[in-house]
Amino acid sequence: MDQEDRQGAGGQGESPPEGSQGEDVTAEKPAHEEDNPRQEGNEGFAPNEEGTGNPVFTEIPPSQNTQESPVTASPEPAPPGTPVRTFYELSGTPPTAPGLAMKHRVFKEEPPKIVYLTIDDGPSENTGHILDILKQEEVNATFFVIGTQVERYPELLKKAYEQGNAIGNHTYSHNYSEIYQSPEAFVANLKKNEELIYKLIGVRPKVIRTPGGTHGNFHISYYNAVDAQDYLVYDWNVSTGDASAPLVPAETLIKNVKEQAPGRDRIILLMHDAPGKWTTVDALPKIIRFLKEQGYEFGVLSPEVAPILFPGGFYS
Repeated sequence: MDQEDRQGAGGQGESPPEGSQGEDVTAEKPAHEEDNPRQEGNEGFAPNEEGTGNPVFTEIPPSQNTQESPVTASPEPAPPGTPVRTFYELSGTPPTAPGLAMKHRVFKEEPPKIVYLTIDDGPSENTGHILDILKQEEVNATFFVIGTQVERYPELLKKAYEQGNAIGNHTYSHNYSEIYQSPEAFVANLKKNEELIYKLIGVRPKVIRTPGGTHGNFHISYYNAVDAQDYLVYDWNVSTGDASAPLVPAETLIKNVKEQAPGRDRIILLMHDAPGKWTTVDALPKIIRFLKEQGYEFGVLSPEVAPILFPGGFYS
C-alpha cells in the first residue's frame, strides 16, 4: 500500500457528483432502541437490530488490564445476517434527518469484494503479534487506538503505521462517563488522542470509532460535532465476537466470521487487540485465509471509504 493510502486517514472529503441521492433516515424509530441503556464504567452493549431489545454486555476484568482505568472492549454487532444500514450511499450524499448537518463527501470505488480489518483498543502486548501476522499474510488493517494505550506502547503505534497500516482514533480515555458527557467532551477527548498520535507519527487521523459503537451513545448533535472537525465515524457489520466475554475461544471467533461474512460484498470487520485478547491473535491467520479464499481484497479505512453506521443515532 502506498504512502497516500496510509495517510488517507487524515485527508479531507470532497464534493460529490451532481445528482447524487442520500438515504432518508427519518423512518420510524426501531422499537428496540428505547430499551438500550447507555454504557457506563466498564460495561458495553450490543445493538440488537432484530428488535428484541436485549443488550449484550461485555466486560474486561481489571485483572486482565494493567491500566489504572480499565479498557472496555467494543460491543458485539447485530446477529449474523442482520442488515446494517450504510451511513452514506456510495454516491457520497449524507443521510437526512431534522437537525443533521453533514458535509457531502466523495468516496472511492471499491473492488467487487472488499474487507476492512479493524482492530480496536490497543496497542497492547498483543499488537506486535498481530503485526507479524499481517506482514506474513501481506495484508493491512486499521488500528483504532486508545490514547492511554498509545502512551504505554508508543513504539507499537509507530511500527503499525510504518508497516503500512492505517491509524484511527478511538478516543484518548475510552471512558464512557467522560466522553459521553456531551459532544464537546467527546471531541475534546478525540483531540487529546489526535495530538498524541501526531507527535509520534506525524499524522492526524480523521477516521474514528466511538467506544461502544454509535448505537445508544451517539445522537445528531454528536454527529454534527465530529463532522464539524472533519472526522468520519465507522461502525462495523461483521465481528469476531472477541468482546462478548473476557476471553473467547479462537475457534469461536473464526466460526463467527464464517457465519457472518457470506452474502456481504463489503465488510468492516471488528476485532480487538486489547490487553488479554490473545485468542484473537490465534484466530487471525485463519480468519484472513478464509476471507482470501472467499475472494475478498483487503483495504484500510480513510475518509475516502464510505462508512457503515448503526442507524439509531439519527433519531435522537
